Amino acid sequence: MSALIDLGEIPRELAAGPVETRSPFPSKVVLGALSLVLLTLLTGAMHRAPQRPPTIVAARLGDLTFITEGQLAVVSAGRPVLGSDVANRVVTTYALPAGRMTSRTSVAVSGGVTWVWRGAGVILVSYQVDSTGTWAVVAAAEGTERTLWRREARWIGASAADGLVVLSADDAELGLDLSTGRVRWSVPHPPDGYTTAVGDGTGWPSWLVTLTDSGGLETRDPHTGKVVAALALSSLPGRQNGLMWAIDGLIVVQDGDRGFDAYHVPGLDKAWTTTADLSQSWTDGDCGRLMCAFRMQRGLSVVDSATGRFMWSAERWAYAEAAGGYLLAAEPDRDIDDPAVWVLDPDTGRVLGDFGRWEARGRASDGTVYGTLDVPDTHRMFYGVLDPATRHVRILGSGTSVSGSCEIGPDVLLCRLLDASIALWPLR
Repeated sequence: MSALIDLGEIPRELAAGPVETRSPFPSKVVLGALSLVLLTLLTGAMHRAPQRPPTIVAARLGDLTFITEGQLAVVSAGRPVLGSDVANRVVTTYALPAGRMTSRTSVAVSGGVTWVWRGAGVILVSYQVDSTGTWAVVAAAEGTERTLWRREARWIGASAADGLVVLSADDAELGLDLSTGRVRWSVPHPPDGYTTAVGDGTGWPSWLVTLTDSGGLETRDPHTGKVVAALALSSLPGRQNGLMWAIDGLIVVQDGDRGFDAYHVPGLDKAWTTTADLSQSWTDGDCGRLMCAFRMQRGLSVVDSATGRFMWSAERWAYAEAAGGYLLAAEPDRDIDDPAVWVLDPDTGRVLGDFGRWEARGRASDGTVYGTLDVPDTHRMFYGVLDPATRHVRILGSGTSVSGSCEIGPDVLLCRLLDASIALWPLR
């Protein structure tokens, strides 16, 4: 069940590519109704099989959702414990994409939950304590109300295979036994530096990297806390404030007036030096073979992550990430009828097109992107595959009573509905 939308076949807000002109009329209500009719007619004529209905997962207002270790975790809003700031929260996990419940675990927390992890019969919940603002992690035996351990520290990652949790406390990086919370290793924080995790986004850090104002740079094995490589750089005040980024097997650090240097992790062999102005910037996401540095307010600088060569910069963009051989970019502020996702040439930053009001929700494995389109004033949503190479959209299906909060899980689109429940639409 799919349809290929080509440019010019339907109004701009449902188009899969750029349109030269925009009309200020009709109003959103009329536009939404016309859009719904046109898109329904367009796609309905090409449907060869009925759309598979979504699986509905029960949830209430205030419940939180996390996609963790390939599963959906729903955290209940909780019941306060009389006379304390503790709330009993229930963590219910579901297999994806089927939506089958796998466990229900009760945990007591005293703040807002920020992450859930599941593995080796243990549920870990990271939260921020309301009364102090400090971070904490609690471990519970999966499927029970039994707390295994609790510690004030910031979550870094966990490995079920190693039975190990890595946390960052105020005074040290810690490796804890997953089941008991016993400290396996501890590395004190340097007084003039900080440590960051380098990983591939799977939830477990590949390496821990520490940088100090005095010029110390070292990598450590997160399994043991032992030093893998160390390097002496020039001293530079202010490094403990975060002048170090991890990207694609590299660590990038500011080195005085010479700009930024990149080193291979974990051996710390020098990769390159760039004179690009990356000050007052930060990195996030995945720009593929490029490093995207985002300025604090708006603006983007792009560097070749293989050579350090400055590629281009633009004040227009607030965020970008790779999709296939392209960059998908977003503006910091846009009107409701403006495009949400723009396709850029990664080598030049030139705009190649857009997807109208379609919003990107997550990347597929073939260089395309899953996206959704909300029809104004209807609570109806269409979902499909956005192809950056052609700027076309392939419709996969639609849903109703959608509140607008959607994300991609393993082969599934998850959306909150108006009654707070969660709909799971299969993507394959």
